Amino acid sequence: MKQTHGEEALVLVLLACLTACTDPVTTTTGPSISPDVRTEPASNPERAALTRIARLVAVSMDNEPARQQLKRDLRAAPFREHKLQLGTYLYSKDGRTLLDRMVAAGGGTEREVLATLSAVRPLEFYMPVAKHRESWTGSADVLVASQLDESEPIVAFDDKGREVALDVKAAPEQPTLSIVPVETRFDQPMSAAGSRNVRDNGGNAIGTLERMVPKGSSLIDCGETCGGGGGGSTTPTVPPGLYLEFSRILDLKEPWTRGDPEIEVHIQGPRDATSPTSGIDLSCSGEHANQYAKVFNQDNGFWEGRVLLFSRDETNAFIAKFSQGFHVLFWEDDNDPCVLKLDSNTLVGVLTSTATAVSTVAIKVLPGATPNIIAAVFLGSFFASAGDWLLTNDDFVGAAVDQATAGYYYPGNTHVIMDGTTLNGRATIVYRP
Repeated sequence: MKQTHGEEALVLVLLACLTACTDPVTTTTGPSISPDVRTEPASNPERAALTRIARLVAVSMDNEPARQQLKRDLRAAPFREHKLQLGTYLYSKDGRTLLDRMVAAGGGTEREVLATLSAVRPLEFYMPVAKHRESWTGSADVLVASQLDESEPIVAFDDKGREVALDVKAAPEQPTLSIVPVETRFDQPMSAAGSRNVRDNGGNAIGTLERMVPKGSSLIDCGETCGGGGGGSTTPTVPPGLYLEFSRILDLKEPWTRGDPEIEVHIQGPRDATSPTSGIDLSCSGEHANQYAKVFNQDNGFWEGRVLLFSRDETNAFIAKFSQGFHVLFWEDDNDPCVLKLDSNTLVGVLTSTATAVSTVAIKVLPGATPNIIAAVFLGSFFASAGDWLLTNDDFVGAAVDQATAGYYYPGNTHVIMDGTTLNGRATIVYRP
């Protein structure tokens, strides 16, 4: 994902203004940056630019006013994990304190810092680990980590500019800020009236923003009140259809530098009666689903509640046209919510390996007064308009497979989640008439 045209234009306007209206801003050199850091290869200038930005932010954290200002601005960001869009923030009045410190730390000019930032795709800046975000009060022991792509090592620094080795699989105990490519829809902030900040150390820490749902709703955001991963249900009545009521995912496919995962469940089935082996996306359930009954938020390995996957009308319309079943696919979606962008050939290969190993990779709802769910054999050969889709960071978590057919048995569960031939979790999927 490259930098958008609008952001490139904004940087050019800022640089032109700086050149035409003022002399280059030169400041005294701030705390020295240790030369004992990695040298990025010339073949990856974007990674080199991100490394320099991360180091400048880290060294800026040696200043108490700068840390406190940043903590206040993060806390004010209207998103669950209180994310800031780094470029927009540095160009704003609130971000001026941090930008000035970055300029001082680099011993150069504001124009040079902005030019370095413009060499990197759009970035988000926040404290991704909940226990850090909910306990850090602005102390000087903070690290700054950066990661361009999920497959890359983390590059992190302390406030002296020294590189710090961090494990991509386990977050450090030390409070850590993260700079990574944008995954958040910054045009969709959480409502101030419909959300509350929690676990913020009495207002002294950043905290976590949770959505409040009116009483009587069929779905609630559990927050601190429910077990599992941030979702649950109080369901006196539910619309009929296919439901997910429990999921346990072993590998969420999201490194800790990227914060909470964006787990979505997609129904994928045949495109039309004339193309019975061609698959398209038929339904999506997730945090940003377009139907309220399909909204849920799984932000750790466990989730328990009740979320609609496929309504009765959708199910009946499907089984009226197709004799085979459909896929129930779990995704960690790093891009547009409920929009899959992927290499379709790779997905088909993964599903084929699952089908070969366990004889099935789909489920089917049998119609009747009490609909029943059975194993099925559908295997989509490609997605509609697959040629128009892009290779992105959407991560396939696994396909729901009937646990008995797959040779597993977990009391209380109905399906296992298979990533190719690897068991990646279990789930309870039921039809509620």
